[in-house]
Amino acid sequence: MKGLLRKCVKCGEYTLRQDKCPYCGSPVRCPHPAKFSPEDRYGKYRRMLKKALLEELKGA
Repeated sequence: MKGLLRKCVKCGEYTLRQDKCPYCGSPVRCPHPAKFSPEDRYGKYRRMLKKALLEELKGA
């Protein structure tokens, strides 16, 4: 079952609307983290990307 609760990207208000925030009109996202799986097949690549992005920010 999908979560019904959404959080506005801009103002941080919670809503049940799926398309946009009723207060400011910004897009909304699901505030819940992704499910954890110990058998994450792509975790290695996600960590490599995060490490590369952090190194890039340090160099800038």
